[in-house]
Amino acid sequence: MEKFVPKFQRAPWPDGARVLHVYAVPDLQADLPLARLVNECRDAMGPYPITPIGDDTLHCTIEMVADTPADKITTEELDDLVAALHTHLAFTGPLEVTAGSPIANRAGAFLDLSPDERLVDLREHVRDAIREVRGPGALLHDGGRHHISLGYAWDEASSDALQTALRRITPSHVPVRFNALHLLDVKFQQFPRPGGKFAWELSWEPVATISLAGGSDDARPSQPAL
Repeated sequence: MEKFVPKFQRAPWPDGARVLHVYAVPDLQADLPLARLVNECRDAMGPYPITPIGDDTLHCTIEMVADTPADKITTEELDDLVAALHTHLAFTGPLEVTAGSPIANRAGAFLDLSPDERLVDLREHVRDAIREVRGPGALLHDGGRHHISLGYAWDEASSDALQTALRRITPSHVPVRFNALHLLDVKFQQFPRPGGKFAWELSWEPVATISLAGGSDDARPSQPAL
């Protein structure tokens, strides 16, 4: 593994910059098996140069609003985005997927999420809302397969050795339920580590919560015939 560097507009993140994101945030108090798995993964990551993500910032990234930093978005534009998210997600119900196995990679470690279909569908609804309000230029990043990040590396180390430690954890798969999506003002900032190193750490301020309380997409009103 090597030092994780977050990206904004396909370039290294400006230290301390804030950007709007839509995250799915697990409830560790309700999902106790997930909480146990996350804690065991943190124990495995302990000997490695990784900053674990805390309970209050554990998340699955759904989408980033990438056309401009959060402090450049007006209150009126923010209200329009929140309204569009509510509209596009109105018929989307709670989502349950499987978290695991834990995986070590170049940037640190994460929990894979599956199956993909409803997660991808959820992301498309969010993208439709962002595109409607801010245009296609606000969608600049391909987040890849959905996952829950566990920690970000701040120096080089063996991903293979960490993967061996994570492989010993059992059970390695647990259910996770998302009842809402969260629009968040996300900041990445660097903080010092031993040996003159610096690590990127994540924090956020809540903007809006969009409940996933609707029915299936089959319940969406049909389009009138033209």
